[in-house]
Amino acid sequence: MDIKENLAINIAKFRKNLNLTQAELAEKLNYSDKAVSKWERGESVPDLVVLKQMADFFGVTIDTLISTPQKELPKTKRHLSTKRAIIALCSTALVWLVATCFFAFINIIFPNIDNTWLAFILAVPISLIVLLVFTSIWGKNLWNSIFTSLLVWSTIASIYLILIFWGGIYTNALWMLFLLGVPLQILTLFWFFYKKLKNK
Repeated sequence: MDIKENLAINIAKFRKNLNLTQAELAEKLNYSDKAVSKWERGESVPDLVVLKQMADFFGVTIDTLISTPQKELPKTKRHLSTKRAIIALCSTALVWLVATCFFAFINIIFPNIDNTWLAFILAVPISLIVLLVFTSIWGKNLWNSIFTSLLVWSTIASIYLILIFWGGIYTNALWMLFLLGVPLQILTLFWFFYKKLKNK
């Protein structure tokens, strides 16, 4: 088996290991999905710069990419997923740390201020924004859609609670704020299915 064939098999296996489509891998490498398809069919090979970029992305060496495919490739998917989950959780925990510090600071310095617990309510949509940024970078369309939906509803709920407890505003029509979430939720679903069809 020659280098071109080895490379074709290894690119396909590492890509599938990360649950990426050819289009998603191409987007990460700033190439077209047609180019990735040709590489995986052994019709052409990427240049050295792209090969190095791809090896770094997969977490392997160039030698591994061009060598005879192993029966069991390194478990890049599990390690990468764990690493990404830890980064996302640490970033989210940082948001809650800031909210806790703000809550404690305000209550110590200004003990007469009411409803400082709203800092924790605001931490929910901010946490979701952080998670949304990471899933957008990592190309996780399903999680991206889930976090977008949660962000829509948690933001509306936060505004609702702030208007009541901080702004002192309460009317029978205030619940209508939640109607705003319906078209936004529908748009989120449409966008998810559009991305799914686009990546096929």
